[in-house]
Amino acid sequence: MSKTMKQIATLLLLGAACMNASAAFPDKPINMVVPFGAGSATDTLARGVAKGLSERLGQPVTVENKPGAGGGIGAAYVARSAPDGYTLLMGTNGPMAANASLYQRLPYDPVKDFAPVALMGRLPMILIGNADAKATTLPELIAAARAQPGALNFGASNTTARVWVELLKRMADVDVATVLYSNVGGMMTDLMSGRITYAFENVGPSLPQIAAGKVRALAVTTPQRAPFAPDIPTVAESGLDKHELVVWFAMFAPRGTPAPVVERINAEVNRVLGTDELRQLSAQIGMTPAAGSPKDLEAYQESEVKNWRSLVDMTGVRID
Repeated sequence: MSKTMKQIATLLLLGAACMNASAAFPDKPINMVVPFGAGSATDTLARGVAKGLSERLGQPVTVENKPGAGGGIGAAYVARSAPDGYTLLMGTNGPMAANASLYQRLPYDPVKDFAPVALMGRLPMILIGNADAKATTLPELIAAARAQPGALNFGASNTTARVWVELLKRMADVDVATVLYSNVGGMMTDLMSGRITYAFENVGPSLPQIAAGKVRALAVTTPQRAPFAPDIPTVAESGLDKHELVVWFAMFAPRGTPAPVVERINAEVNRVLGTDELRQLSAQIGMTPAAGSPKDLEAYQESEVKNWRSLVDMTGVRID
């Protein structure tokens, strides 16, 4: 047999082995890595999706929390894992788009090291204020900030919130202070007590406090009003429509995961997202579910990486 024929035979054998492995998938438990702590919105979503996938795939899908470095520790772990579909990442806009611009040295490439599987959904940030704050609408807040430059302060417990404060300063031409927090619990405590006056925050921690009357909602950051809170105006309604920045969740696998395996997981994830249980969970965390192909997620992620690069360059927010 010639050298060329041997190479062709080897490729055919490898292809057949890959197809056999894909056809049998899954034949053992799947590990879904969450790059944030237990109790986060990402964790809540991952556990709901894992339950649905376990039922549909006939194999346990466990959730493992690997928090740290803005989601980078968990993302790097999945990037280094075997590309066989048995290690998945429940990613967000942080580790899978923003970190590429926020960190000078990143131990993984959010695009080159991963195979996109499925976009889960999007949700806004909410601009919230202390219940006793004088400005109860975004236009009133902007007017107050212009009347007293540097007097108003905003809490930020995550990078997206930090960038939103900077965007507000630029789009509204105001000078406000940013108070950084390492966790949302401490920030929310200070907001409710009046130590800080306003904050941009994720939907999950905000809605219960809004419902209890402990904080006030001023605006959501999505272009349209959120289905879970149609009475809350958007920032765009106040003329702040030059930039868009939302939170999103998506599933990824290590780069090199066989396409049939990726397609199988994608199909089952889309089915899980359409269940009543996941619709209820999505409403709980304020997420608008999305469904689509791996190619759809690939295109969306690439656009988000570019968007974050532009926003980070403009605002100057960096972590290292």
